[in-house]
Amino acid sequence: MTRRPVRVVVASNVADFIAQRAGQAAPRETGGLLLGWWEDTSVVVRHAVEVPDPDATSNTWTRHEDAAQATLDAALRDLGHPWLGYVGDWHSHPAILDASPTDELSLRRASSQYAKPLALLVHQPGGRLDVRVAHNGHIRAARLGLPRPRSPATCAQPGEHDAPSPEWRPSQTGTGS
Repeated sequence: MTRRPVRVVVASNVADFIAQRAGQAAPRETGGLLLGWWEDTSVVVRHAVEVPDPDATSNTWTRHEDAAQATLDAALRDLGHPWLGYVGDWHSHPAILDASPTDELSLRRASSQYAKPLALLVHQPGGRLDVRVAHNGHIRAARLGLPRPRSPATCAQPGEHDAPSPEWRPSQTGTGS
């Protein structure tokens, strides 16, 4: 039996945030955490936060666990959305490079601690996002998707776009590894 790729649905504000932070950090790498939830067989990414690495270089960014936990705790408190949780990591590559073997190893190790898949987004110059997913310590096929815009009538209150509605579904197109 062949498993379907895990869809990683990334909100446009997340892609914009990552691109902005990557641009500010260049020529060094930067990175952080992905916040969202799991919906059916998809990882839904609604927010990203940066976890600075003062020792980052043009080819390394390290997630320091204490700083990452403090950033996660603060983000979850500030955002206050009951569905939000840690769903993966992101970081930038100032050169056009996909996720490295070291990136995949870190993702596999982290995924062994969670019941659901974890995502990794790697931002590259030009705004491309390389997506990887791991579940139970194994890399899984992944597909990047962007959510379809929803009308204000489907939102819980004006300007709120966090909670999925029955008619909300990820787009059928996307790029990824």
